[in-house]
Amino acid sequence: MDIQKIRRDFFESAKKNKLCLLLFFLSLFLFIYMHFINLSWDFSAYALNSRYLFYGGTYFETLRPPMVSILLAPFLIFGTIGEYLFIIFVSILFLYSSIKLSDAIFEKYAEKGKTNIYFLRFVFYFFSLSIYSMYYSFFAGSELLALAFFELFLASLLKNKISGFYFGLAFLTRYNFLIFFPLLFFNKDYRKIIKNFLLFFIVVFPWFLFNYLKYGNWFTSIIDSYANNIFLRSYLYMPFKFSEIFSVIGYFLIFFIIGLVFAFYLIAASKKNWFSINITNILFMIIFLVIILDYSNIPLKDIRYLFNLCLPVAYFSALGMFFLLGLNKSKSNFIYLRKIVIIIMVIAFLFNFCFTFYIINKLNNLDNKFYSAAKDIKEMGVDNCEILSPAWILVGYFTENVYPLGVNSVRESLGLGKIILIFKGDVTLDDIYKIEELIPNKKLMETDDYVFYAKKGFLAEDCAKKYVFDAPYVREHCTIISSKFKNFNLKEYVLKICRMINNEE
Repeated sequence: MDIQKIRRDFFESAKKNKLCLLLFFLSLFLFIYMHFINLSWDFSAYALNSRYLFYGGTYFETLRPPMVSILLAPFLIFGTIGEYLFIIFVSILFLYSSIKLSDAIFEKYAEKGKTNIYFLRFVFYFFSLSIYSMYYSFFAGSELLALAFFELFLASLLKNKISGFYFGLAFLTRYNFLIFFPLLFFNKDYRKIIKNFLLFFIVVFPWFLFNYLKYGNWFTSIIDSYANNIFLRSYLYMPFKFSEIFSVIGYFLIFFIIGLVFAFYLIAASKKNWFSINITNILFMIIFLVIILDYSNIPLKDIRYLFNLCLPVAYFSALGMFFLLGLNKSKSNFIYLRKIVIIIMVIAFLFNFCFTFYIINKLNNLDNKFYSAAKDIKEMGVDNCEILSPAWILVGYFTENVYPLGVNSVRESLGLGKIILIFKGDVTLDDIYKIEELIPNKKLMETDDYVFYAKKGFLAEDCAKKYVFDAPYVREHCTIISSKFKNFNLKEYVLKICRMINNEE
């Protein structure tokens, strides 16, 4: 192995991609800073799952896809620092996937001598890092990683390479990518279709097998996720608002519209080799529409669920930019125009950076109250006791002995020696307890932010002990999955098949 050559090639590549690296380091700073000042519920849950799977942790949520927890595991050897190393790893992976996808889509411009490929990469990566995408990339912990795998899948797909492996990784990072499963068959060669499906199956099978061996149902995690986000949330149905789409697009709107119109023009104007010329435009239009349709059908709408829309927005915005620069024509000498565009885009990205930094700072949440509650748990000597709280994840992240209050009876729980931790002013969708039931009980400790309740005469040595929590989110998984089908006969057939291949009566 020639170390000198590898180092020389590395620095040469970095020099040529210096504009992408500038955006990379600025966005990475925001990702790290956001994780530092804001303890994400979902990221904390993935960390807890990772500790359970690999380090003997005591809390596990079945509804979480496994990939974030799996990739996070080797970094957790370094403790909290490992979480920041994970963020760096995902950011590098996203830069790499953006470059690979940009090359697959736009390298035809470079091949025809219209511009250099490094400028094309910069433009696509720039439009991938909007204010919206930078803010939500690590808001829950899995968004950017899933999108990176999906971009690698698309890059391989467009280059007619085997892509099922990457799609399997994207699916195991966020289950909603299952809506793009038909893309595995997006190939003229049936042998590659078979290989894509087999690779997808090889990637996801170990997780399905874990579910079957642990819970008796191959689909426990997926159905639990569906139940949590859709099945049990129908009463919270929110109407779809087109304004949410514009929140994702932001001030890229003009470039996005130009790119979309140009794509429609190419589709309408093409006569020879229609499909091969328009495959990319059609693909990204389908992706755009499918994401919107999927979002419009979920009951509980949160704008971060539109994160994957960043991909088609980046594509059409970049296409719009290239159209304005004249890359669709045989124009090769526009070096000065390109320099001006680069300067404007760098200034625009600095604006993105500053505005996102401002928004992040408005969170103003150093997680002191959750960390302080965890410290108090240890100081009171109840870190081996079972504690119930509506904010169980955010405290359990530090102590691993806090569990969901949920539907647990306050009176019964306290009577069994459990402790209840309530944060003042924090209201969640799943708060079912009544404060009147808590008031008559003993306050182990009270601060401005939270209160620990226990039964009268409570002694730490007699408390209910912490335990390994890894129960599925719901029961009767086959009944839930069959409920998706409206036709009675089909519903019964699906239910029968599901119960036959699983250990459900």
